[in-house]
Amino acid sequence: MNRAFAAPIHPDATLYGAPPWRFAGRSLTVLAECDGVAGLVPAPLKPVADVVRFSVHELQCDLGFGWDWAQRNPHRSQFREAVVGIAVEHEGRIGHWDPFLWTDGDAELAVGREMYGWPQRLGHMALTAPHPIRGLGVGDHVAGRVGRLTEGVFTCGVTLDREGEPDVPQPPFVGFYTERALPDPARRVLVRELFFSEMREVQVRGVYSGRATLELVAPELRALGPRRVLAGKVNAVAWVKDASIMVARIEKAF
Repeated sequence: MNRAFAAPIHPDATLYGAPPWRFAGRSLTVLAECDGVAGLVPAPLKPVADVVRFSVHELQCDLGFGWDWAQRNPHRSQFREAVVGIAVEHEGRIGHWDPFLWTDGDAELAVGREMYGWPQRLGHMALTAPHPIRGLGVGDHVAGRVGRLTEGVFTCGVTLDREGEPDVPQPPFVGFYTERALPDPARRVLVRELFFSEMREVQVRGVYSGRATLELVAPELRALGPRRVLAGKVNAVAWVKDASIMVARIEKAF
């Protein structure tokens, strides 16, 4: 079967296949009260709080080719991401808006920008691994470091004080708003399309939380502050990403 879906249109070279995509991995997230949130959220979305999540993920994804393919091709299915996320709402539907993302995977970079509208950029990430025998537990420290090209982006960490979620309000991991911005070179217009994508079959396991640290380095992040670092957590997570709903579409000449 020819699985070619995205350029290059070749069954052995296409970067990714058609959705649904299946993800699994582990995450470090630090939650902080920040300034400048409203300035990072485009209309018609509205921020619902000034709490921003800073996450580093180590993930595996089948890229639309099935889980057997993911297991047999770790060089393509495994990657890392770092995300800055803001809780937003539109017409009563709450979701996450991610104004900044970094990844070290070419398929994630391509599908994020070409198909769904996540503003992926290349970066390099490091995340403390669980102990190979005993895993993670109370008293452990998990750190994440994010960089782009030769510069730092942000660093974060959490000392695990307890099992379970931190006592900080968080929107559920059920959906994301994204904006695809594609210049049309023939008509000389910029097409901006706002989507909502529901995350299906979400599973979260092995949650630990505790005191957290956060340092923002990249120029685009400095306006966020943060005012106060609230807490951090680590967990394993799995979900399925499929089709999206279009929320808005505009064209502007350039």
